[in-house]
Amino acid sequence: MAAIFLVSLYLFGATDAYQLLKLPALINHYIEHRGEDPSMNFISFIHLHYQGKIVIDADFQQDMKLPFKTTNTDCCVAMSVATVVPTPIEIKLQTPEQPQAVHILSNDDVPLLLSAASIFQPPRV
Repeated sequence: MAAIFLVSLYLFGATDAYQLLKLPALINHYIEHRGEDPSMNFISFIHLHYQGKIVIDADFQQDMKLPFKTTNTDCCVAMSVATVVPTPIEIKLQTPEQPQAVHILSNDDVPLLLSAASIFQPPRV
């Protein structure tokens, strides 16, 4: 429960999520517009208030109280993100050099008794 409270406190304090608290004002304003023009649907209401140019009319102050119309920068935590512009990387591919051949000298003339295999013998009774 404490985690939900802390996340909510952060979201409503440091982001624009507090604008969601203005949704009742949006619904009330839509009902007012619907009372003036019964043919207006919600999409045209959103288009009128969010898509078009800002129109200063009789209910301009009420329009500015709608969610996401203005931002309150006093309550928000200023967060800056460093942007990194990637520099182009030049990749040069070269054919690998062939390793020099290693010659192993083996002498098959050495008797087996002198080799290391003669150390291992079966146990004696």
